[in-house]
Amino acid sequence: MKRRVLMWLGTVWTVLVMAGMFLHYRHAVWTDEKLLTVLGLFVALIGLPTVLWARLRPRKVTQSSTPLEQLADRLAEAVRRQWEQEARVRGLNDPRPLSISWTSVDAELVQPWPSLLDLAENWPGGPPGDPARWAAGPEGMAGRGGEIDQVFRERIPTRRMVVLGQPGAGKTVLLILLLLALIEHRQPGDPVPVLFSLASWDPGQQDLYAWMADQLTRDHRALRAPAYDDLERPSDSNLADALLRDRLILPVLDGLDELPEALRPQALGAINSALPLRQSLVLSSRTTEYCDALLRSDGFGVALNGAAGIRLLPLDAAQATAYLQEDVGRPGAAATARWRQVVALLETEAPAALALSTPLGLFLARTIYNPRPGERLADVAHPDELLDPKRFPTRAAVEAHLFAAFIPAAYRPPTRWKAERAERTLKFLASHLEYTRGGTPDLAWWQLHNALPSKLLARAWGAMAALTTGLAAGFTGALTSGLETGITAAVLVGLAFGVGVGLGIRSSSYTKDRAPTAGVLFLPDTTAAAKAVTTVLVVGFLAEIRHVGHRLGFAAALVGGFVVWLWESTIELPADPTTTLGPRQVLAQDRRTFWIIALLSGSLGAVVLALLIVLKVFRDVGLRDGLWWGLMVTPVIGLWVGCAYSVWWRFLVVRLPLAVLGQAPWRLMGFLADAHEHRGVLRQVGAVYQFRHRNLQRHLAAPPPQQPWSIDPAHDRPDTP
Repeated sequence: MKRRVLMWLGTVWTVLVMAGMFLHYRHAVWTDEKLLTVLGLFVALIGLPTVLWARLRPRKVTQSSTPLEQLADRLAEAVRRQWEQEARVRGLNDPRPLSISWTSVDAELVQPWPSLLDLAENWPGGPPGDPARWAAGPEGMAGRGGEIDQVFRERIPTRRMVVLGQPGAGKTVLLILLLLALIEHRQPGDPVPVLFSLASWDPGQQDLYAWMADQLTRDHRALRAPAYDDLERPSDSNLADALLRDRLILPVLDGLDELPEALRPQALGAINSALPLRQSLVLSSRTTEYCDALLRSDGFGVALNGAAGIRLLPLDAAQATAYLQEDVGRPGAAATARWRQVVALLETEAPAALALSTPLGLFLARTIYNPRPGERLADVAHPDELLDPKRFPTRAAVEAHLFAAFIPAAYRPPTRWKAERAERTLKFLASHLEYTRGGTPDLAWWQLHNALPSKLLARAWGAMAALTTGLAAGFTGALTSGLETGITAAVLVGLAFGVGVGLGIRSSSYTKDRAPTAGVLFLPDTTAAAKAVTTVLVVGFLAEIRHVGHRLGFAAALVGGFVVWLWESTIELPADPTTTLGPRQVLAQDRRTFWIIALLSGSLGAVVLALLIVLKVFRDVGLRDGLWWGLMVTPVIGLWVGCAYSVWWRFLVVRLPLAVLGQAPWRLMGFLADAHEHRGVLRQVGAVYQFRHRNLQRHLAAPPPQQPWSIDPAHDRPDTP
């Protein structure tokens, strides 16, 4: 009924306005000013029903109103694709999957088994799973390889599990295998297992749910869309919040030990407070760090409520031998025989045997000592060097050597990047994460602008901005008003823009982290039109009461309405929930957003300038001069507005000095992709890269490097955000 009434009112209103204009045309003499006034009045009056319609119309339901269960099913497909690809890149099945074994943890680290049974049996709505399949005690959780899925889903009554192990024992690998198995056995509408890296969480600053929602929206852009309530109205939360609220996400929390020591008990307490007991979860940590968080001397240790625990065991000698030898060919081959003396000691307490008892140690040794196709065996280091007691008297010495030799081995020819250059870049990036970003493992390209001092960037880019804008202004001024005007314009405009760019880079708005955009889409609708018409009415009314003249008033009203309409019609591009974006895709989207916004803004500026010239608002400016100044001004407007939307330009700003100083190659994203996909140096977690292991990052970052822009790194480090 309401829509029909509005339709009739709009029709009657339009007929009356057009009739009035026709009568006025028949009985009055039309001048330019009267014509402009009547046209402005017509635009305002004809849009009044549009304003009412936009205010009273029911909100249309968009794709963000998809039922959450269906959205969870699509998200599960995206997560599966993401981690299957990552498992392939990490070589988890090459040359053969390593079968990791585990046993139950010590009793003092988890709740007593009878308490877990009682808790699960008395949950509202009944116990999870089949009680007949629950383990009779902690010893029933022992297993290996693919049994991890069965242990979590069937043997643990509460479906809450802590995974403990030594550095490099394969905790993250086991979590990936568990995640993929859970998705494989998942039924429609079940929770989606999602792996979260805890290193980027500060429990003192952000609630667990809010942090997980941020991580979800970073990797799955479609989850930024607003959630809809039962009445199909947008709520204050987004889809990520809604999925977490309805327990459609199964958190797999990796790396409690990567949090600062003081935050680990606080993080455990925050997890206990945020997640209800019926919420399934998985948490991993190094054994020593988890014990310290629970058994602190001050008595404030916190245990994870309702959780059982497993502890990863060292790999057995047979597995390690098969992994190292099958990678290089058939038994008896020359490359296989090279490992004879090393594998003979794998069942002993020799330093090399201990270092090769973890998946990480085996991967490093394989990369260093096994030849690749096309390589000569004589050009590859021999593994017998690990048995030298003078060079490697301890396990730590062997592991330090493996880390040191890994990067040169990963970049053995043929490769696009020389080993020395690659190692220098990786050391710089590791130092950036350790010393500038506070030890986080997340290597995000949109945070790299803090890797260099803002003073250096401000001077370099301020000078570049001053030179380019000064030349453009001087050339335009010389063509339009003479050489003297051109020189004056070059100095003044170049100086102003140089100082402006320098101050902008030194400002907190530059150093503050901003997330990349998901892209834009031009989608005009009645809401945008209503706001545009409202702007026309307001600006026209103000121009009339201020007596600025019909020409200028009409131009201001029309331009203001057009700007608002264009701005409101440019919306963030919705993403596909079945797609997980990697770092390069996120960069491409943000760069595309920059250029779209820049071109739209520059084109809008050109249209506005042409309109003002045609309407002769600037009486002393001719068409030719206006066009020259427009060619200089409108691109600058577009670039500034594009910078307001996008963060890609920050990456561009820092990439040039890094390349000039030799800290990173110009094609940095290509280098990072190669390090991830072909070298095994980096791993990818959603939209960010990480070093393959945290110890590798620490090895490359220590000691603090002597940077070319700093005399004393301890007193002149890059500005922190």
